Amino acid sequence: MSYKSEWVAILANFKTKINAYLANPNSITVRDLEEVQNEFIAFVDGYSVLLSNDACNTQAIDAFNQVYLDRSNTVSDNDTISKLQTLIDSFDTAITHNKEEKMTTNYNVSGNAQFGNNNSQTNTHNATDININLQTLINEIEKSGDPEAKSKLLDLLNNGTIANILGVTAAEAVRFFS
Repeated sequence: MSYKSEWVAILANFKTKINAYLANPNSITVRDLEEVQNEFIAFVDGYSVLLSNDACNTQAIDAFNQVYLDRSNTVSDNDTISKLQTLIDSFDTAITHNKEEKMTTNYNVSGNAQFGNNNSQTNTHNATDININLQTLINEIEKSGDPEAKSKLLDLLNNGTIANILGVTAAEAVRFFS
């Protein structure tokens, strides 16, 4: 996994926890928030050189510092709630910015190669790109009548990170199945 993919996953997970906490402070434990905070800090410490070269990432880090460096804040404090919303917004910006770069896996192949089963391929300069949109995937799984494939897709969409990245949850995807 590239550092940007890992960064997006950390931001999405942290954002999910903060949103849940703001919606219902009793739904998330202090330990849950400390875990995502520590994961964020550890990642920033490990990748500070790469992250500091990007304004969107430094904005997210600065917003984090504004919220978490002032330990006197409580969630009932309006200023803190505003800072948490600013933090969420900066996370959204950083997530979008870091996802905009197309992530491509290139395979260099000498001769013929088959990746997957019964799929079509476009082979240009020995690089294979396989793209499918979510609606097509849902439609094809539905047409296949394969309950295991449907179950696996719903499990995937139930993952918080995946749901944040795609912008759809399993509950929303179910409506696409007949």
